[in-house]
Amino acid sequence: MARATRKQSAKSKSSPARARRERPTDWTSLKVDWPQPKQAISLRIDQDVLRWFRERGPGYQTRMNAVLRAFVDAQQGRR
Repeated sequence: MARATRKQSAKSKSSPARARRERPTDWTSLKVDWPQPKQAISLRIDQDVLRWFRERGPGYQTRMNAVLRAFVDAQQGRR
């Protein structure tokens, strides 16, 4: 899922009217990471690790993939 958000500082006390007058977001440099095609595999996972992910509800395989992706990116110096 691709998502672009703009966070407002907790210290900022601008009014809603002022927020509307701010410059619009520049979308020309937005980087969108589209999901890559997935490959079905058979993988042996420790029972407690699998239980931990499954207990967090639907999408546990996606979350497991995200953890593996973050590890790979960190090893490659991308993050």
